[in-house]
Amino acid sequence: MCVFILNPGINRSLYMVTLRHTSPRQAFTVRFGSHGKQMFVIKPTEYYDKRFLRLLRYYILLTGIPVAVFLTYVNIFIGEAELSEIPEGYVPEHWEYHKHPITRWIARNLYDPPEKNYEKMMALIQMETEKAEMRLTEQDVRKMMRTKGDGPWFHLETMDKSLIDYSPKSTPDN
Repeated sequence: MCVFILNPGINRSLYMVTLRHTSPRQAFTVRFGSHGKQMFVIKPTEYYDKRFLRLLRYYILLTGIPVAVFLTYVNIFIGEAELSEIPEGYVPEHWEYHKHPITRWIARNLYDPPEKNYEKMMALIQMETEKAEMRLTEQDVRKMMRTKGDGPWFHLETMDKSLIDYSPKSTPDN
């Protein structure tokens, strides 16, 4: 059986470790450092984690505070639109149908008006219709070419080369 006994020496950081055994006592000195045993633990660095979190917090606050101030200003001082009668002869713009002022600004400045979207969709439908008509016409033309034997695959066989008379070309002056 082994028992370790710590005997404080003259210096607090220096302890006498006595190993008590059935054999005679053996003493040796171990340096633990000040105020008890401290060990150097190897662990991964936290520098990059802390740096990332610090920069994330900085940029969130950099953009978040002005956005929060702007939204508060818009909601308090401008407020939402109220529903009212449309005067006779007045045609409202497409963005005037939205209630919140920020949504109205986005609809007016960033999005296309519904009329433009409608025209773009109609142009796309017209192009697809023309493509379909062209495919049908091409299919009809191929069918007629097959029935009448007309087309790039239909040709007359050429004569045999042995039947060609080369006598006029034998003398260049003829």
